[in-house]
Amino acid sequence: MDLNSLLRGALPTFGENLTEAGGNITSQEFHDGIIKGLMPLFGGKFNPLMQAFMLFYNMAGSRLGFDPTAILTALGFVWAANKLWRQVYMTVYGVLQEYLTASIHISSSDEMYLHMMKWLASQPNMFNSRALTAETTSRTAWEEEEEAEVVSTNISADGSGVYLNFSNQEAKSPPRFIPALGAHNFWFDGRYFRLHRKQESLYDDGASTNFPQFKEKEKLVVSCYGRSPEPIKRLLRHAKRLYYDDHHAKTMVRRPSPQNMRRYGGRHSWILVANRPVRPMKTVVLDAEQKVQVLADINEYLHPATPRWYANRGIPLRRGYLFHGPPGTGKTSLSFALAGVFGLDIYVISLLEPTLTEEDLSGLFSSLPRRCVVLLEDIDTAGLSRPAGDGESKGAKGKDGEGSKEANVAEWKVADLARELKRHPGGADEKKGISLSGLLNAIDGVASHEGRVLIMTTNKPEALDEALIRPGRVDLQVGFGYATQGQAKELFERMYEADKQHVKPGRAGAPDSAKEHHPKQSNGKAVGSDHTHVNGSAHAAAGDKDKTSSAPDSDTDAEAEKAGLLDAGAQQTTEPTVDTPDDNGSETVTDDSLSKLAAAFASKIPDGQFSPAEIQGFLLKRKKNPMKAVLEVDKWVEAMLLQKASKTKVMQVQ
Repeated sequence: MDLNSLLRGALPTFGENLTEAGGNITSQEFHDGIIKGLMPLFGGKFNPLMQAFMLFYNMAGSRLGFDPTAILTALGFVWAANKLWRQVYMTVYGVLQEYLTASIHISSSDEMYLHMMKWLASQPNMFNSRALTAETTSRTAWEEEEEAEVVSTNISADGSGVYLNFSNQEAKSPPRFIPALGAHNFWFDGRYFRLHRKQESLYDDGASTNFPQFKEKEKLVVSCYGRSPEPIKRLLRHAKRLYYDDHHAKTMVRRPSPQNMRRYGGRHSWILVANRPVRPMKTVVLDAEQKVQVLADINEYLHPATPRWYANRGIPLRRGYLFHGPPGTGKTSLSFALAGVFGLDIYVISLLEPTLTEEDLSGLFSSLPRRCVVLLEDIDTAGLSRPAGDGESKGAKGKDGEGSKEANVAEWKVADLARELKRHPGGADEKKGISLSGLLNAIDGVASHEGRVLIMTTNKPEALDEALIRPGRVDLQVGFGYATQGQAKELFERMYEADKQHVKPGRAGAPDSAKEHHPKQSNGKAVGSDHTHVNGSAHAAAGDKDKTSSAPDSDTDAEAEKAGLLDAGAQQTTEPTVDTPDDNGSETVTDDSLSKLAAAFASKIPDGQFSPAEIQGFLLKRKKNPMKAVLEVDKWVEAMLLQKASKTKVMQVQ
């Protein structure tokens, strides 16, 4: 059957056109008849396409010697086979998905979503996928890094020293690649897995913000062949374990999420703001008995058998602590140290947050994990008190005993008025944030969270309402005071104990070979002072590191020997700055020398005059030179006492 007979039988219009042309027609007339017959069916816009097809048919049939309809038949067969195959494949795949495939769904609002995404980003086969999403990552301050890669030097214009330069750090931070939306395949533990990352748009009526909007929510679907989901559970446990591998020696600090995220609850209620190394308890300057008391109390409260004991006696499972004392005495430091000892995360809440409502506060407490530390810093600055006439505490007086400011409106100054206007910009009708009753309900209300450790810090415990610190809400109070001489000695030893890696040849009686191996600094100044440390690096860069000198550091040693801190004839030998972690230009002392220096330093610190933070700040400015700290502490103490007496905030000696 040729194309002419086929078209005559299928389309009568073609037959009529061909009959009108006569019995014997040429090939061109035949083509014209076909086109005239198809034009009413397809319209004029298909004329170029039909003409091209008929031209191809004419050339293939008359010149190439084969029938083009065979190509059309083959293409039709391929198209039909593809349709059939897709139908069979989808049927078989649907049966497998329904009866022979296990899957687990993970919502983006759950912590497991973060665990899985971090694990997927570390997989080589996912990293080489053709569909990826790039994310910008930045290192935290406590993440280790290679000094040779991240530290470059920039010599100053006047040549006074060599300084570190970090202008290119962000460019060296590689992005993180995670699977894009869609289906992905990967292997784990010898088993084939399929990952489908979906995104859904949920309508939010904006009841809390008055702005209706669509919220994007993601979902991960992890599946594998088999009727048991156990392989997927092993995968999720593995991803979670890897996620927390670097958290063993870290303390996670979280704060409330922005207002537009808190209303979704769950994981969105809190945001991670810091990942800090665990702080050892020995670094907290506090009486040893108080440390032991707090540690024992929290340890007993967190014991697994404690909840049953509380439940049998009908006591709510809550524990509260009040850390009070002057600023800089270590209240927050103890909170971080306690979290590190017990391996708990810290959830910090500021009651002065303007967008924080009582409903938000209840939601934040309800989304806390089973065991954690909730830190309310400077609780006295929140202005929480009961309304007048409702048994307002009469003990909340100023430090001069003049009573509350409401009773002394006539004596207000301009600064007081400005402060009050800033706190209440909308006047008396302004909607307040967190009230005392709202905080108390969140702490120990009927629906309040149990199992957490609540720590409140304050500089003025007398300003707190009695209802806030009653037993049951605050179970243990810890007082912090100014440093004693014993605590000053402890601070000094802790500051310089990490620099005891090497023995000073001149002071410890090392052999002469050690002196030759460790050449001295030739600039005549004690290495470790702020100026000498920088210049020491400059000399090393200029090629002066090979110079040696047999003379001691005359300035520091002479004063130290005169003050009786060194034995007569003892020499101070310092090491030049070299590219090793230990040799950083700081003084190194032996145990006996450090103990002697610490005792001398502590004897010059008067009891109960300076906070540990003030003493630590003084030592930090001389962190590489303990001898310099001892020699300059007299002048610093005198200047600080004069500053405190004159009530000025300008420091004359630092």
